[in-house]
Amino acid sequence: MPFFLIVLIPFLSLAVTGCFAFVEYDADRSFGAGVRGQVSLDRVLPTDRDEDGGGFASRMGVAGGIHFFTPSEGDVLQANADLMVPLIRLGDGAARSYAGTGVSLARTSAGGDSSWDPGLNLLGGVQFERRTFAPFFEARGGLGGAATFSAVVGVRIASP
Repeated sequence: MPFFLIVLIPFLSLAVTGCFAFVEYDADRSFGAGVRGQVSLDRVLPTDRDEDGGGFASRMGVAGGIHFFTPSEGDVLQANADLMVPLIRLGDGAARSYAGTGVSLARTSAGGDSSWDPGLNLLGGVQFERRTFAPFFEARGGLGGAATFSAVVGVRIASP
C-alpha cells in the first residue's frame, strides 16, 4: 500500500460517516477488492435545513474509494470520488436503493510499464438499513480510466 494512504486513511476516518469493504467481479473476468468511505454532503458543504430538519444535501453523500484488481495481464489500482443519491426505500424500509456518478483515476501496470488514466463512472445499488455490518450490492460502469463494468458485493462496517 502506498505510504500516503497509510498516513491519510486514519485522518479521513475521523470525518467519515460510513466505512465499507467490498469485493467485485468485472467484465474482464477478474476479481477485485476495495474500501470506501462515505460522508454526508452537508458535512462537506453546510446548507440550510428544510422544515423536516434535513436539507437535500443531508440525504446525499460523497464517497471516496480505492479498488484493486489483478487481471491476468497486470494489475489495476483505481481511486474514485462519487456523489451518491438515495432513491427509494424497498419493502418495509429494510433496504434503500441509490445511484451515483463521479470521477476516477486508474493506474494500470503491466510488464513493467504503468499509466495513469482519468475517467468517469456511474453506479447504482441497494444497501440494507442496519447500524453495523449492513450488506450492499452494486453495479458500476466506467468510461476512461479502468473502463469496465463490474458487480460489487460488500458490507458497511461502521456508521456513527
